[in-house]
Amino acid sequence: MFATALTSKLAAPTALKASAFKAKVNAGFSVSAGRTIDTDARRKAMKAKQEADRKKAAAAAQKAKDLAKKNAEAAKKAKAAAAELAKKKEAARKANQAKYNALNKTAGGSSKLIKKTPPPQIKDPFAGREKKTGGGLFGLFGKKK
Repeated sequence: MFATALTSKLAAPTALKASAFKAKVNAGFSVSAGRTIDTDARRKAMKAKQEADRKKAAAAAQKAKDLAKKNAEAAKKAKAAAAELAKKKEAARKANQAKYNALNKTAGGSSKLIKKTPPPQIKDPFAGREKKTGGGLFGLFGKKK
């Protein structure tokens, strides 16, 4: 039994090579590890996948382009709105400044609004004295009349 098993193991591969695999093999099929792979269908599937990926990438690029355009328009609107707001603030500031300036302007000018106190009433200590005239220092050391 041992001898027949050994001879069959040696003879089987050569017998298979001689008979079974000489049949026509379709070029589109290959056998690997007991599975049949249809290379033509695989190639078509790969091309379809590549085409789908290309279309998906093109759609994503278009979507990104549209989003960028939308963002640019939104930024332009925001910039215009900010400029309009700045103009309104400046106009309001000028109006408030004019209103404030008008408060201080009266018929007599702003000096009317300044509170003034009358000068103190002091009695003149030299009232009723004669004025001395003559030389000397401040009329003190001169000729006397």
